[in-house]
Amino acid sequence: MIVYGVCKSCHNHLSLNVLAGTRTELSKQIGVSISKKCNRCGVTNTFTINQLKAKLSKRIRHAVFEVAIVGVVVLFASCYFISDITYIALIIALYIALATGYVWYTRRNFQVIDTFNRSKA
Repeated sequence: MIVYGVCKSCHNHLSLNVLAGTRTELSKQIGVSISKKCNRCGVTNTFTINQLKAKLSKRIRHAVFEVAIVGVVVLFASCYFISDITYIALIIALYIALATGYVWYTRRNFQVIDTFNRSKA
């Protein structure tokens, strides 16, 4: 999860290096407000806790895409190289278990982001 504020001058997203799941935790870490200089326009912006938002990090978005591609490749490779249907079924079952765990983890991140964005400090 990335916590960010929007630059009042150029509307660039200014990411903050914080680890908090709620606005209350964030206020304990940084206080009432935080200042951040925009890399694009150079304006220093001051944000209160309630002006900050959260979004999914690019790393997690890319990982979901990679899991889907790896699943397709594994499925086609196992069908092409392995002739015994039992081994193919075992490979598919193992991959489904791993992918389900990863989807659960990603869904949890979406819930944390949604909770953060809906709450007020």
